Amino acid sequence: MKQILYFSLVALTFIACQQYVSFEEGVGECILELDVSRAERPVVTSRAIEAGLAITILDAEGEVYKMYQSGDIPNKIVLEPGIFTVCAHSENLSTWHTANGGKGEACYFARRQVEMRFDSRTSLVMSVPMINYAVGVELPELFENLFSSYRFTLKSGGREVDIREGDKAYFSLSDGGFSYALRITNTDGVTHAHSPILFMDVQNGKLYQLRYNYDSNATSGSVDIEITDDMEMDDTIVDL
Repeated sequence: MKQILYFSLVALTFIACQQYVSFEEGVGECILELDVSRAERPVVTSRAIEAGLAITILDAEGEVYKMYQSGDIPNKIVLEPGIFTVCAHSENLSTWHTANGGKGEACYFARRQVEMRFDSRTSLVMSVPMINYAVGVELPELFENLFSSYRFTLKSGGREVDIREGDKAYFSLSDGGFSYALRITNTDGVTHAHSPILFMDVQNGKLYQLRYNYDSNATSGSVDIEITDDMEMDDTIVDL
C-alpha cells in the first residue's frame, strides 16, 4: 500500500473524517452566595470563583453596576436593594476572536438575574459554559513525504482563518456554521484543491476535528470527503 501511495500522487484521494469530540478545556463554575443583612445593605459573597473568570454586575437598566477582574473579586460585594444581573465570564469576552493571530480562543459566559431584598438569604449557583466552538485538522501519516505544502482554510461569518495541523480555530455559533477547504501541492509540484464545503451542524463547547486519510480507491481528479458524527454519515464526492 505504501508503494502505491508513493507512485500515485496525481490520483490521490482523501477522506476527511469529521467527528464530534467533547471539548477538554473544562467548564468554569461560579458559586455566589447572596447574603442579606437587616442592618446593612445587601451583599454578595463570592464563595468560589473559577480561576480566569471575571464578574460583572448589571443594574435593572442593564448598566454596569460593578465589575471585577479575575483574581480581584472581593469576599463581599455590597449591593443596594433591587434587581441585578450577575454575569460570570472569561475576560476575553470581547476579544476572543482576535486572539492567537486571529485563530481565537475559548470563551465562557453565563448570567443570572437576582433580586436583592432585606431580611432574606439566597444562594446562586452558576454553571459557566463555553460559548463558542473549535475546529482542528489532522493529516495522515507520511504526508510530509508526499506533499511539499498545504493550506487548510476555514471561514465563518466574516472571518477567514488558515490553520496547521495541531492548531485550533474558534468560531461563534451565531455565524451559522463553517466552511473548510484543503489545497495541497505534491512533491512533483502538482496542486490539488476542492471548493469550500459548508458544515452547519455545530454546537458550542465542541471541538470539530477533521481527519484526512488516504483512500485506496482513489479516483483521479476527485476528493472523497466523509463527514461523520455519532448519529449519521455523509459521503460526498467533489471535483479537484
